[in-house]
This record gives sequence, C-alpha cells and structure tokens, in this order.
Amino acid sequence: MAKNFFTVCFSLLVFFWSAFSANAATISLLPQARAFGIGQEFSVDIKIDTEEAYINASQATVRFPVSVLELVSVDKTNSAFGFWVEEPKISNDEGTLMFTGGTTSGVSGGSLQILKLKFKAKGTGLAEIALQDAAITASDGKGTNVLSALKGTSVSVGTQVVVPIAPSVPSSVKPSAPAVPVAPTVEPQKIIREAVVAQKLPEKPLLRVPLYSDATRWYNHQGEAAVFWDVPSDAIEAAVVVDHSPLTKPQKPEPELLTGKNLGVLKEGEWYVHARFRNNIGWGDTAHFKISIDATPPLPFEIKDSLTSDNPTPEIKYEAHDALSGVSHNILFLDGKEFVKGTTTSTVLPPLLPGPHMVLVRVFDLAGNSAESDLKFEILPLATPIVDFVSSSIIQGESLYASGKSIPNAFVDVRIVDKRQREVISESAKSDNRGDWKISINDPLPTGTYTISITARDERGARSFSADVGALKVHPRTVLSLGGVVDLGWFEILLILILFITSATGLFAWQYVSKNKTREAYKMIVGRDVNKFVDMLVSFLKEFESAGDLNEDSRRVKQKALIEQARETVAKMKKYIGEEVNRLGK
Repeated sequence: MAKNFFTVCFSLLVFFWSAFSANAATISLLPQARAFGIGQEFSVDIKIDTEEAYINASQATVRFPVSVLELVSVDKTNSAFGFWVEEPKISNDEGTLMFTGGTTSGVSGGSLQILKLKFKAKGTGLAEIALQDAAITASDGKGTNVLSALKGTSVSVGTQVVVPIAPSVPSSVKPSAPAVPVAPTVEPQKIIREAVVAQKLPEKPLLRVPLYSDATRWYNHQGEAAVFWDVPSDAIEAAVVVDHSPLTKPQKPEPELLTGKNLGVLKEGEWYVHARFRNNIGWGDTAHFKISIDATPPLPFEIKDSLTSDNPTPEIKYEAHDALSGVSHNILFLDGKEFVKGTTTSTVLPPLLPGPHMVLVRVFDLAGNSAESDLKFEILPLATPIVDFVSSSIIQGESLYASGKSIPNAFVDVRIVDKRQREVISESAKSDNRGDWKISINDPLPTGTYTISITARDERGARSFSADVGALKVHPRTVLSLGGVVDLGWFEILLILILFITSATGLFAWQYVSKNKTREAYKMIVGRDVNKFVDMLVSFLKEFESAGDLNEDSRRVKQKALIEQARETVAKMKKYIGEEVNRLGK
C-alpha cells in the first residue's frame, strides 16, 4: 500500500513539471480584499475554478509580507483533495506557504475548496497575498497543466483602504507578480434626500443579487456578493437580515439608507436575504431572496466489482451521493465515448468485442460540480474456431466452401472484405452438438483478392478472435483453353487483341513512311495520329476492365460491343492514316 502511494505521488510530481499549459482553470484567493486592525485574525480561502476541465491535483506557493502578516494555521477541512504529496508547509520567515495535493479521481467545480489559511495582522500597510509556482493537473492520464490564471488578494492593516485585486499571470508562463489594485466594483449607494409623506405602508423591495441572480437554482461559485434594491421615495429606513430561515422578518434598521448591502463571501448552504422598508406610517412587507451555494463535488464513489469475464454485456453499478445540493445526473463514457446520460446508477453495456475496455462515470450535483470514477476491464474471448478447409482460389461465379470445428451449438460468422476493407459478404453457420460446422457461400464475387475472417459467437453475443484464414483469390472465367495448358479469359484475350492491333498499326505506318522516305511525315503521322489511336485503345481498355464488376451476361454483352467498336476504329484509322501519308507524299 505504501509503495503504491509513493508511486502515485512520484507520478504527480513528474506531471507537474512535464505538463504544458492548456489554459482552462484558475486558482484564486478569497475574499478579494479587506481592512483590519493590528492584532486581528482573518481567513483566506484557496479556491480552484476548473471551468471546463476535470482535475486531480494542484500545487502552488502563497507569498505574503512578513512585516504585515503572520500565517497562523492551515485548515484542510472540506478540501477537494484527499491526499497531499507535499503537506502544506508554512514559513513565516520567508513569508510562504507551499502545498501539493490531489485526489484519486477527477473532480470539477466553480469554487473547489483547497485550503483555508488563518492570518494575523501584526503591522500596518497594504499586504499583497500572491500566488506563484502553480500548476493544475487535468485527470486525463497525461498530467496536462490546465492552469490559465492566478488571482491573489490584499488586506489593508491600520487603514481604511479596501481594493479588489486583478488577476495575475499564470506561473506556467512566468512568475506571478503581486496583484495590481483595480477600480472597485459597483457598491450600494447612500440615499441623501428628504422622504416624501406616505399615504400607505411601503411596498416590499424587489431584491437583486447579481452574483446569484436566480433564486431557484444552485450555484457552485463563491465570491464577494451584494444585494441591491430600488429605494422608494417615501422610505426613510431599511432593515436587512441574511440567515438560513426562509421567513425571517428583519427588525433592526440599517445605520444608513442605502441602495443595497454587501454580503461578503457566503459559505456553502442555503441562504435567505430578507429586507423591508419603513416610511412615516410604518414597516412594509418583507421580501425574501434565496441563495443556494454548493461548491463541493459529489462524494467519492467506485464502480463495483471487476467486469473481467466472457460476458459481452456486463452491468455497471455504483452508488453516488452529494451532501448538499443532491445528485442531478450522471454521464457514462465507454471506451472514451459518451454512452448514456441519465439518473440511473445501474447500466447494462451493449455487446462488446473481446479485449480491454474502460468505463468512466461522471456524477454531477445540482450546482454543476462533478466527481468521476473509472474502471478498466477485459472481455474474455470464446475459443477461436478451427478451420479445416476453406477455398483459397475460385473461378468467378463458383461457390466458396469452408468447414471446421467450434464450440458446440454456436454461430460461426464468415466475413469477406475487399482490399479497401469494405465488407462484401457476411454469412453465418451453426455448429452442431459436437462443434462441427460448414458453410457454402453462393453469392458471386468480382475478380480480385479478398480477406476472409471467421469468428465464433454464442447466443449472448460473446465472440472469439478471428481465425487466421488467409487470402481468397477470385479468377476470371475461362473463355478459351489451348489444350488445357493455357486458359484465357476475356481480359487476356483483349490484351492480345490490343497488342496485335497496335503492332499492325505500327507496321502499316512504317510501310507508308518507308515508301515515301519522308521522316518528317513519319514524325507527324506516328507522333500525332498513332498517339491518338493509342489513347483511344487505352480508353477501350479501361471500359473493358470496368465490365468485370457486372454479372456474367451483362459483362459478355459489353465486352463484345467494345471489341466490335475497337475493330471499327482500327478500320477508320487505317483509312485515315493512308490518306494522310498519300497527301504528304505528293
């Protein structure tokens, strides 16, 4: 066990340093900015937004100014990582925290909790807390670094300056510089005006929470949240409460009448914002707004039992649970391709070929976080059928025969493919109680060379590996036999005819040229007219060869027509070449 754990740890370290950036995930520090007094303690969370990636490990170095801050402790509670290649290591002398952690299976989410850091303010000034030397490893088996950005934070000690922090450059490109302050986001504004006299109680506020805008859904990210509302002209006070009860009625008014209220970084869970206004008549109805946050992936799970057997349709079983929002759905991948999406945790796989396979299951909660588990297994093959006889060479139109032995009462599938691996014929036979089988395939095959595969298959769909049969050659039908020594088909006869015609044409041209003793005429006639004639013969040859794909009767008709057309062309060319030579000789 210890040896396996060391192997996993070592592999992760290799992944970190050999991985390349694929730009997908972000490491952030929350909250974004705060102001404290000397001696106060505060917490900073390390979060990962995986975006579209699935990850299984990460490392980073957190840097902070030792003159302003002291890192008191590190809390791994509720971390998405279950083991630590390098335990979080604090150095208040150097102002660093280093960690390397991971999980045994892939996870995804918008605000995965990694660590909670507790700081103590010990000096005044603006303290930049930055991330450096970071990496996030995808759960793709390759150790791909998917880090795209680092987002630090800052705290102001002894002053009232509070500014959010801009993202820094990912460490995979260059070391991250201290975060740069940017302009603050929209803040609730103070209402300064005289309220008008009301005739009735104020309407309940229409609440808006931009970070969590839909009160009916779960969210998987965390950040600086604020609630906003429109202040009626007769309002003189507002009361706001944020708690876990859906029907709370706030009683204590806010110190100032504002257009909203900062909520800070809310923890996971179901929250309710309650707000109401008061005018000169009294307090109005309370508005309630629900915020649901779940940043933790579903609980780790395993696919049960080993699937290695000769059963071609094994059943996948697992149990999935989520502690907060609940399981939404799952996706099952078979050999790298999405197979089924749904809510069931038991799936029967389709018939699989013998050999190694892999299933991967991703379970999603209602907030969009996910956890995954995979399992490699092997489908064992049936016994390969024995082939006692198979036709290896047949004449076009003849039947193909094969026979041999297989497992009793099984199917024997015979598949014939051409040179382009296109299936031409597929037929099956049934073995008897002793395993004997035989098959006769009567479908005609065009001339050429084919590959035969013979496999066994039982009633469950389990299959064997293919028997080594060899090649099948289909020869053309014999048209002319010379004493049984030489057999000629239509193709061979056409080649002989073309050779004869070409020789006769050359001899005819040579006679004309010799008679007139004109070399220029030879060049013109032979170089122009004979080349044209050869091109026509090549065209005839291609058409003749294409007739091999037709059935026997159609092929004979077409080949006969082509030969007749070739004869007519020879006669025309003979007359034409003679006239050209006579004209040049005058």
